[in-house]
Amino acid sequence: MTTSWEDRAKEKREALLAAIPSAWRIENPPSVEDKLDVTGEYVRKYLDARESEITEMSAEEIVERTTTGKWKAEEVARAFCHRAALAHQLVRHSQYLQP
Repeated sequence: MTTSWEDRAKEKREALLAAIPSAWRIENPPSVEDKLDVTGEYVRKYLDARESEITEMSAEEIVERTTTGKWKAEEVARAFCHRAALAHQLVRHSQYLQP
């Protein structure tokens, strides 16, 4: 039996959401109809202060802090992964809500 494209798309959406750590998932993302600016202050409410600091630095500042040992590369990578996971949910979350 062949799977419809709708079923395959639903499976893919579920797999993408499952790849996001549960601690990074947004319980009730805003509706796309709300047309919120999900950058800046809005996304910061999902990040801790350190993640905001890291992800809002310039590349030069990040290099300086990692090469001097002030920040660990893993910490920087995690901060950017967290912010990317949030952005994915905030921009594309309506796909997850469709039947």
